Amino acid sequence: MKTAIYLFQILFLSLIFFQCSHEEGVKVELSAPTIDMVSITGGPWYDAMELERQYLRSLDPDRLLYHFKKTAGLESDAKEYGGWELGTRELRGHSLGHYLSAISRMARLTNDSTLYARCFYIVKELNRCQSNMGTGYVSAFPEEYLDRLENLEEVWAPYYTIHKILAGLFDCYVYCGDSLALTTTIDYVHYIYSRTKPLGMEHFQKALYLTEQGGMNEVLWDIYAATGDTISRDLAPYFYQNTYFEPLEQGRENLKGWHTNAFIPSIVGAAIEYEATGDVKKRQVSELFWRQVIDGRTFVTGGTSSNDGWNADPNQLHLELSHHAQECCCTYNMLKLSSHLWGWSKDIKYQDYIEKGLTNSILPSQNPITGMSTYHLPTAPGYNRTWSTPDSSFWCCTGTGMENFSRIAEYIYAVEDNCLYINQFVPSELNYEKEGFKLIQETTMPDGKELNIKVICDKLLNMKLAIRIPSWTSDDYTVKLNGKTIESKSAADSYLMLERVWHSGDKIDISFVPQLWYSLLPTTNNNVAFGYGPLVLVGAFDGEKDEKPRSLFEPYNGPKVDVPNIAFNSKIFPENIEVTDAKNLFFKMKSQSGDDIKLMPLYKTINEHFAIYLPIDSTKNTIINRKHDPTKQQKKQEK
Repeated sequence: MKTAIYLFQILFLSLIFFQCSHEEGVKVELSAPTIDMVSITGGPWYDAMELERQYLRSLDPDRLLYHFKKTAGLESDAKEYGGWELGTRELRGHSLGHYLSAISRMARLTNDSTLYARCFYIVKELNRCQSNMGTGYVSAFPEEYLDRLENLEEVWAPYYTIHKILAGLFDCYVYCGDSLALTTTIDYVHYIYSRTKPLGMEHFQKALYLTEQGGMNEVLWDIYAATGDTISRDLAPYFYQNTYFEPLEQGRENLKGWHTNAFIPSIVGAAIEYEATGDVKKRQVSELFWRQVIDGRTFVTGGTSSNDGWNADPNQLHLELSHHAQECCCTYNMLKLSSHLWGWSKDIKYQDYIEKGLTNSILPSQNPITGMSTYHLPTAPGYNRTWSTPDSSFWCCTGTGMENFSRIAEYIYAVEDNCLYINQFVPSELNYEKEGFKLIQETTMPDGKELNIKVICDKLLNMKLAIRIPSWTSDDYTVKLNGKTIESKSAADSYLMLERVWHSGDKIDISFVPQLWYSLLPTTNNNVAFGYGPLVLVGAFDGEKDEKPRSLFEPYNGPKVDVPNIAFNSKIFPENIEVTDAKNLFFKMKSQSGDDIKLMPLYKTINEHFAIYLPIDSTKNTIINRKHDPTKQQKKQEK
């Protein structure tokens, strides 16, 4: 019912905003945009993308290949990398898979010839390793690891790594057109099937329970959807862990105690299965899981997890505050899941989450000076992040960190029902060369409030645009079409629909009205986070910095500072927050003791100690609603 109402609202708004000249235009048939049609042109996303591209180019393919060649009996003069890529670490090889996914996308996005060449070279060498093994197997660790898993013996997640390798190879086929990559991928899948099927589903379930399988079902359904390979289809069900899926199928919340980044990729796989087969149960499971994570287990930043898992009951986030919270890989995978779910319903809540996760979880996961990644983002007050090293860390989040800033192009634009959606606000150009038009997006967000869209076309085009109006703007934002104000417009947290005949040079100018907002921790209400527009503002504090990059598994063991309490009154809290630097969005507020607390966007912190959630003095606070205050509900409460 909710979806039907939402679609009716969109139809109604499209009628309100129907702007059409009496001229006839060519009705353009839009295909889904690919990342080579998108150019990132500015803002923090461009800077992050370029930093990541430099890092990708700095890595040595032969060092990443070292253990693959050693396992296959081939010689290598390279030196192994450190951290999780050491020969003593059983997860070695996962970084090469992430690297292939990252460089194949980055090469396509930026037309980087060096990264294209790297893709082809690595695929050729992996195929050589596979040929020398003679079974279809290719990895940085011996097949004995799989033997141990199948014998229910202790081993650290071989299928987690195999998923990354398969996904990287398949991405080289998808984004670089490398047919050898597809051949290597298919041979690998058939090898896994040949040793998995004789074990039987019941036995393999016991193996899954003991280890982390990554997103094996995800990549297998991707392969099947693209190629029709029936072995990939038949293998995928083996990687559905019953202890994950049975409670969801029964409508129960049973996430407590599970490894977060093992669980989420399995649900992404279920979402892709629904798209490939139409199995409605997989859609229902995916949507229910998303609601459970977002409603009861997600911090204001869009991140989830503490110490790599869910350790408390839902809505008990005060028990999950930790300096080891919010593993960055989890947001990476929740973004992928949200994108699939949005495609089914066009429900704007999924895009609101994507904006929150990208801006306040993914963007802060990269050091804006060095380009290095962080593993966890502390949610307990008073800690600072520590960053990976260029060649001696290679945590899981180093791997997803390689991919994050080429994937941004996948989230900006979408096409559904021949309507072009502008979902995320990133300076960029979308070029439909065959259709003869280009859309240029300029924006000052996330720091600013201006969105400017320009259409360039060779001929008059009859086309429908849908622009997301975010939940964080007040309803008195303004929209101008070619300088003329549109008086009737859609409400915040919906789409502005514009269907008309477009002329080259047509411009849409939107000036949003971001507001200060707050979000209380659910249940206890004894900690509060603040934000402005799409940005989470954190308390920033001086203290002894732990600025040394880390190569250890445990990414944080540095100093902590004491964070002062604040008095909080939800009715008048904006009066207690003062702007100190409007351009950079720096603010200040008073602690309970009267000292100034600096507030700044989370993504602009580097080595500062910070507090996403500030502790409330329980004797001085006044709260409107004892429940959690999501941003988009708060304005209704304040009214």
